[in-house]
Amino acid sequence: MKRLFLISIALIFSLSAFAAKGTSSNGKGYNIQVTVPDLKKDTVYLAFYFNGKTYSKDTTVLNEKGIGAFSKKEPLKQGIYIVYFNSEKFFDILVGEDQNIQIKVDTANLSNASIKGSTESIKYQELLNEMSRRHKQQRELASQYKEKKIDSLSYIKKAEALNDEVSAFQKRMMEENKGTFFAAFLKGTIPVETPEFKEVADSIRPMTRYQYAKRHYFDNIDLQDPRFLRTQYFPGKVDTYISKFVIQHPDSIAAAAIDLIERSKGNEETYQTMCSKMINFGLQSKIMGMDAVWLAIADKYYLSGEATWADTAWVNDLRKEADKIRYNKIGMHAHNLVARDSNNSIIQLRDLKQPYVLVYFFEPSCGHCKKTTPVLHDSVYAKYKDKGFEVFAFYTQTNKKEWLDFVNKHKLNDWINVWDPDRESWFWKYYDASSTPGVYLLDKERKFLAKKIDMKTLDMILDEEINKRGKEASNKKKK
Repeated sequence: MKRLFLISIALIFSLSAFAAKGTSSNGKGYNIQVTVPDLKKDTVYLAFYFNGKTYSKDTTVLNEKGIGAFSKKEPLKQGIYIVYFNSEKFFDILVGEDQNIQIKVDTANLSNASIKGSTESIKYQELLNEMSRRHKQQRELASQYKEKKIDSLSYIKKAEALNDEVSAFQKRMMEENKGTFFAAFLKGTIPVETPEFKEVADSIRPMTRYQYAKRHYFDNIDLQDPRFLRTQYFPGKVDTYISKFVIQHPDSIAAAAIDLIERSKGNEETYQTMCSKMINFGLQSKIMGMDAVWLAIADKYYLSGEATWADTAWVNDLRKEADKIRYNKIGMHAHNLVARDSNNSIIQLRDLKQPYVLVYFFEPSCGHCKKTTPVLHDSVYAKYKDKGFEVFAFYTQTNKKEWLDFVNKHKLNDWINVWDPDRESWFWKYYDASSTPGVYLLDKERKFLAKKIDMKTLDMILDEEINKRGKEASNKKKK
């Protein structure tokens, strides 16, 4: 099947400052003249895309004729820039090697902007105009098919012809401008085509195509070229690769993230940016277990000292956070906790026989603990205690009366209640108990199945796991 072309131009704007290291273009400075006859004495901004956001770079005040200029002795870093008039009026320009550019525009019709000077900037405007025209043709063709003015066979034939025309246009533009940022930019917008692999057996063809697409996903983009950082589409391509082409398991995502960082190492700016993007992906993810992703990146680059650009105070904070999760990642074997009950008898986590154990760290003075504990006991524990579920309730403080009063008040005597008054278990090292309640669900092998979840999620996971075990046991009996 032939691919259908698509160039998505995201126009998002926010003003802020940015400073980053990297090579400049030609050492001749930049001069971008802007003529906007319908705006007089207004302020116009020059901004740029960077790693999925937009940043302000320069400003100019138009004179009484609507003419102004962005001009500095230092050249701009090559990329896609935004000429911004207001929240509804702005457009993109490509800034390449030649940064002497003249723009004339009518804000009532920004698509008809006149670009002179830099050949690359002119070609980029031609590209946008052509893509706009072709997208209009696509919409008209789809409308004709929807309104049943043409049949499906005609629609497919015309769509493929339109696609071939666009492909030919793109190839010609790249060939004519070979060696320029414009050509590199255009090539990067084109997805790598995946062969059909008709010679491969049907049973393995989907996997063969997937592996090829994943392996060649970045063939049209140089991950060591910092100019791609200043484009609209590059960050989205990275995000799509991680979310669509990588198995959504922390280990797989961590390996893919480190591979992207390593492939970006040839340039200081791309290396730093990819490091930052990948560790932030892990840090900001709301998916349970993704802390393993940022921990892997933190260990390899930041905590090892390889990320020499990183702020020392930030790295120290990162180290503290890393130590909280190092021994309790999802899928790891949990450290055997050795604590004491109210009679000073030793109780070990590993001695519990139930298939599912919840290690529950709490403090009686904790507001969340006061709300969570009754729900855990009266709703979740009561529902699953006869189905192989146990609670290993660990009081984190040293006031025995406070502890026992809390246990008695909430009628928790049917739990395994323990504490560590002499601080012998090192529970704070192996489990993140820095905030309470601390919730860690362990499976039969005492591996971390889930952590830091609310009671509704715990109920859902237990229901699913216990039903799954029941079905597995039933299938074994049938065999």
